[in-house]
Amino acid sequence: MTYKEMQNEVLSLLMDQSPLILAGVPNYINTAIQQIAEDVRFPELRQVSSVTTSTTTYYVNMPTGFSSRLTYAGDSDGQYTILNTLEELIELYPALDETGDIQYVHCSGNILYYQPIPTVAATVTCIGYHIPVLLVSDSDTPSFIPEFLQRETIVNRAAAIGYSFVEDGTEGNKVNTSLFTQLYLNGLNKLREYASRRRSVVSRSIWSV
Repeated sequence: MTYKEMQNEVLSLLMDQSPLILAGVPNYINTAIQQIAEDVRFPELRQVSSVTTSTTTYYVNMPTGFSSRLTYAGDSDGQYTILNTLEELIELYPALDETGDIQYVHCSGNILYYQPIPTVAATVTCIGYHIPVLLVSDSDTPSFIPEFLQRETIVNRAAAIGYSFVEDGTEGNKVNTSLFTQLYLNGLNKLREYASRRRSVVSRSIWSV
């Protein structure tokens, strides 16, 4: 579906045609796409990039568009250990000022933390997921999401976002917000299954004689 087609679909689902809601539809769609990209690991959004460390600080900014989901970090000497939290890094290096070859990294938001701090700036190769480009032109499409699931995911999520504004302040259950959220979650499960089937599976065998 094109950006324009998705806007028309969402508009047809929203009962409120007020100028504020109508003007927000393009943003609802892009917000929905960004959220979907965070919920599902699409192979198309996985990229290789590199950053150069500092010799005086324990962190460096990641490239623009990186979504904080780091799956690999290393240099020509090998792979670093990726820690799940910054707290784990601080437990190992409380002062965050030890110098030497990098052993551990943690990525939070757009910042890559590392320890020890290299005495010579190191080039770190990173593999991770990037944020999809926003749709702008009417003909733009979110190519990483299969078209047969775009209505169930993007359109329904955008409609739920729209209804969250329409039903804001109403008493009791937000019926339409809940309805389209559930429809979106159903589609999201299908999308996860789709993405899972497309991931490459690497098996390793060790033979001993």
